[in-house]
Amino acid sequence: MAFFNQIGAGGFQPKRKFRFLVVFPKLTNLTFMAKAAAKPSYDMSPSEHNVLNHVFKFPGIVKWEDVDITLIDAVDPNTGSKFWNALRNSGYVTPGSESALTHGVTKVGAHAALGNVKIQQLDGGGVLVPTDAGTAPIGTASPVIVDEWVLNNCFIKSVKWGELAYDSEDLIEINVSLVYDFATYAPNAGTYNG
Repeated sequence: MAFFNQIGAGGFQPKRKFRFLVVFPKLTNLTFMAKAAAKPSYDMSPSEHNVLNHVFKFPGIVKWEDVDITLIDAVDPNTGSKFWNALRNSGYVTPGSESALTHGVTKVGAHAALGNVKIQQLDGGGVLVPTDAGTAPIGTASPVIVDEWVLNNCFIKSVKWGELAYDSEDLIEINVSLVYDFATYAPNAGTYNG
């Protein structure tokens, strides 16, 4: 296509689905366990006002939709146990005694167990090579975070710890659904310094 050669020296650079990270600030070592993640989305259902034989529409309230993330379970890091501990750290206590029945999950506890989750899209990074042909690379360029979504005041809505089957060799997946009050977006949010 003609426009590939019209944008800068390197040409057109589309965002790629497979270049992303999910950062759970309170659940360490899960960044590279993410297999799929939905970006934030919102719905603003309109309100209607009828006047005679006309209908006028007005913007409604912005409602941010749940974000679903699929992760791979592993022995180390034990992804499943991190989400079990997040539930416990949010205030959940198994009802094994009468006193345990008095405990409950709160929004403050649920958010504190997780933190503000980030979904980051990266460019490709690369290798820094001198202009002289045949010279060894002098380093690497860190990938740039081209998009960063932050899920503010988020907490876990649901966790599905996967399925087991004797007739499958697939990896076990954990599906997590997150709710949040609002998302913030930052283009060109810096470089990845993992």
